[in-house]
Order: sequence, then C-alpha cells, then structure tokens
Amino acid sequence: MSRSYRFHGPPNVSVPDRPVLLRKRKKQALERLHLVGADALSISDHNGTRPIETYAAVDGRAVTLTRREVDLITLANPGMDPPAALEDLHPWLPECRFLNNSVASLRAAEAIVRRFGQHFFSAASFCDEKWNTICNALRQGSIHDVRFYLAWHLPIQEAYVLEEVNPDRSVIAIDFNGMYPSCMQHDFPKPSALHLVHLNRDLDPSEMLTTGLYRCVLHEPATDFIARHNPLRSFHSGRHLRAQLNEPIEIDLNEFELAFFSRHFRRIHLVEAIVSNETTLHPLAREVRRSFARRKNYRHQGNKTLADREKCLATLMTSCASRSSRPRRTFETRKAAMVHVRSHYGIDVPADEPEAATDIWLDGRKGVTVHHGDNGVIVRGPALQTGSACHLLGQRIVARGRTMLLEMMEMILACAPDVQICYTNIDSIHFSLPTIHRDSVVAWLEREASDAMGSFKIEAVTQYGLWLEPGRYWLYSDREIVKFRNRSIGDQRQPFRDHAIYVVGRRIGDLHVPVRMTLAMERTMSPSRSVELDGDDSVVRQRLIEIGDNTTFTDVMGGLERNQRQAIPARIKAFKAVREKIDTSRNAASAREDNAIVM
Repeated sequence: MSRSYRFHGPPNVSVPDRPVLLRKRKKQALERLHLVGADALSISDHNGTRPIETYAAVDGRAVTLTRREVDLITLANPGMDPPAALEDLHPWLPECRFLNNSVASLRAAEAIVRRFGQHFFSAASFCDEKWNTICNALRQGSIHDVRFYLAWHLPIQEAYVLEEVNPDRSVIAIDFNGMYPSCMQHDFPKPSALHLVHLNRDLDPSEMLTTGLYRCVLHEPATDFIARHNPLRSFHSGRHLRAQLNEPIEIDLNEFELAFFSRHFRRIHLVEAIVSNETTLHPLAREVRRSFARRKNYRHQGNKTLADREKCLATLMTSCASRSSRPRRTFETRKAAMVHVRSHYGIDVPADEPEAATDIWLDGRKGVTVHHGDNGVIVRGPALQTGSACHLLGQRIVARGRTMLLEMMEMILACAPDVQICYTNIDSIHFSLPTIHRDSVVAWLEREASDAMGSFKIEAVTQYGLWLEPGRYWLYSDREIVKFRNRSIGDQRQPFRDHAIYVVGRRIGDLHVPVRMTLAMERTMSPSRSVELDGDDSVVRQRLIEIGDNTTFTDVMGGLERNQRQAIPARIKAFKAVREKIDTSRNAASAREDNAIVM
C-alpha cells in the first residue's frame, strides 16, 4: 500500500483532544524607502549621482526600480547588503523597464511612488495583520491541526500533452475567477471543536459525512478519468510523484473530496477521522469578497494595476493562516534528529536512499530542514502544536480548489467527442478538440462563464498549443503567440526567450557574495515527466513518474536520468520548432508587406 501525504506518511505520535490558544503576531513597522537609480557606471539618489562602486548602506530600506539595477549594484559592491527592487516587492505594479540611466531610473521610481506609494504594503506585515484577525475570530485551535498540515497539500499542476499541432483541432484555455477566494466561502470545521473518531468501515457513497478530514484507503480505480488524469501524489526522494493506482492508497481527504473520489474508486475504506460537529465561516471570507468586488471595479475602470494589487492581496489572505513559526532544535546525532522528523513530520526516509541524497532534499524548500552544525544536528521546521498557525484553513481551500478543477475537467471531457485535457495549473485548464465542435463548445462555455467569483472565463481560443511543463506553455496560431507563460525565464516582450542572466546572493556571515548566473531553460526543466507517443490517437503525452510501495531509490533515479536524456531534449526540440515556425511566418509576412505595391 502506498501513501499520499505531504511527506512519507502521518506522524507516529498521539495527541490529546485539547484546544490550543491561537497566538497573535506583533505588527511590524514599515521601513522608510530610500530610492536609488542605477546604471552600469553610476548610482543616483537624493544626494546626487556618484560612481556605482560607492554604494553604501543607507538610513531606511534602499530600493531600486528594477531587478537589473539591483544586480548591477550587487556586482559592483561585493560584500554589501544589496538593495531591493520595486518590481520584486510589489509585483502588481505596471511593468518597470531598465533604463540604463541612473538619473532617469530614479525619476521613474519617484513617479511610481508618487502614484502608487499609498497602496504599497509589506506582504509579511499584511499576513500578520490578517492572521491576528483570524485569532480574534476563532480564539482557539486544536492539536489535531497537525493532521491538516501533513495531509496532501498540493494543487493540481500537470501537463498531460506535449503539443497540439493537428490542423483539424483547436485549443481552448479557461481560467477561474478568484478560485481560492471562492473556496473560502464554504463551511470549515470549527478548529477548537476538532476531535478524533475511529471508523474502520467502508464508505457508503450516499451517506452525509461530518465535516472534517478522513484517513481512508482507496481501492481499485473505477473510471477511465481517474486512470488518465490521476491527481494523487506520493513523496519519494524529495519529489512528489504520481501514485500508482494498481495498489491501495492511504490518504487523508476532506468530506467533499470523498464525495468526488467515491465516483472514481470501487471501494473506499474509512480508518478514522478528525471531525467537528460545529462549523464556522472563514474569518476572512467577507474581506476577500470585498477585495474581489474592488478588483472587478478596478478592471471595469481599466485600472489594471490596482486590480492586480487586489488579486495579490486576496492570494495572501487565502494563505496567511499557514505561516507557522519555525523554531530550531539541536540533536547530538543524526539518528536522533531523524527520529524527531519522523515522529513530528511523517518523514520516513526509505532504507535504500543514501544519506547524501536525503541531505540534498532536506536542504531544499520542503518546509523542514536538517543541517549539521558545530554543536550537533539542527532541525528547523514548523511548530505544529503551538497555535502559531491554523493549517486546516489553508489545506481545505487548496483541497476544494482541486475538487473544483477535477469536476470541471469531467464536464469538459463530456462536452464534445474526442476532447483532450492538455494542461491544468491550479485554476486554469487547457484542452483541445476537433475544430468542427469548437463553436458549439465555445457557445456552451460562454453560457456557463461569468465574471462572478468562482466562475470562469475563456482566456484564449487558438489553433495550436505547446505545453512543456506546469508554468511553461505557448498557445499560438500560424503567425503569432496568443498567450504564453515561461516561469523563471519569461519576458512579455520576448515569447521565445530561452535563458535569463541574474545575480544570486550567497551569504557568508555578514558578507553578501554576489554570483552571476545564467539560467537556461533546459537546465531548469523538471525531469519528472516522460514524453511518449500514444499510438491510439497519435498524441505525444507526458507522464509523471509513477511510484508505489515497492518503488526503490534506484527506480526513481533511473526514471529521472532517462527523462533527462530523452524527455527534456524532446521538449526543447518542440519549443525550437514552434519558435522557428512563428519567426518564419513573421518574416514571410514582413517580406510580403515590403514587396506590396502601393496604388
């Protein structure tokens, strides 16, 4: 039997049924901004213009207009604490372009602050403020909240198909409006009333379950949908990979998720549950509704900047309850440290995984880190039983968003013959279908779509699509790119940019050491997915590595190595082919225009 949790499984500690006082956070004072402009040779601020090598610490927080200016200052002043960039601190601002003129950059930054400075906010301070609102409303949490932190926590992010190039098919992309804010409008179990119940019985699909999180075992997939679009993930070697469906899967699911999965598995056995007979609304539910209304109003006024700001604020409100404190604990030996992470976080490293491999992913962004220090082994991770967070709020929001996406995928597959789900990412779905059915499906979508929170809109209708991996796609016609994303590399003015140059800081004591790096697309793509031609319908499909209870470290490493050698080059080849096709079409069109006879 395999398991689908945040890590390898649940913790092996028993917790008493008792409430925990939710602890507020101190409000942080806003730092005064010290605006700086930079180019390759100089920096400018209110003290004038001087050589870039003379940058020094200032009173307040030094801020430039763009990230490029930060990189130039950092490289010219090794060891110094670098400034921040407005485009990083406030990504909702209008596009900030590097001007390569320190005086002009300073003036542009001052203009941005004059226009939008009253709307600036610190993400950390904003989240602390909203967390205090949650504390005022709920007062108490529960020790059982640890179950919600360790449950399956990922949104659905998948590329099922590599590309759609059939001229007889079309691609449609839809996107949900405020999906997570809409998920906050449902009932939540009252945190202080959570309690454990033992069930040990099979689920009756017709029964009404009490609100809560159910530990269950899924047996035998019953539909082609769940086999082809399996969303379940298991943790192995630092990665979340596809859980095999040919063996039972242990998982923690909310009651509304069980209602969905009961249609797709022949049998679901309920082991136990953390439930509450009392429900409550999310303390920020009304506030995100108001934020969404303001966002719509700004959008109707044509004010994209403030509409994007409201979207950013709503995103922070959906996650602000999950920012727990992260204390450090020191252990004399590695063995004692690993016993702690197993009992508290469910991290049960496979016996065949080398320690060096474990250390690599425990040093990454997994929420729990293990480091060898001078006085022993240091474990740093979230404090799950101290009332510094309420993880059930965030976990149920993401879980309900997953369910919304899966149910919409089912509806799309039933709307016309031969529909292919190509790509899903948190709140968007891309699918292809025969062009003869395009107009009728678009008409159906337009009838169902609206600008209401939780509804969806049609983002694009195109001829072709290329989906390299989640966060990297291009939807295009014969001559132009209609919509694209290219995470970590992307440039809205250069759809086919395949690398980025940036400066990363390495801190050694009090020194900030700048390192200039080139981020190439092929070196940042995940090797977790294979690329395979489906002989049944001649579609090039992508498939996440599958793991089960008997999967070994060698199996996973072998799959990653094969994909590194085969799948990533295949994706890059498809990307270059699309780039060449679009560039050739543009050049041909330009030549026709140049040769045209003007009457």
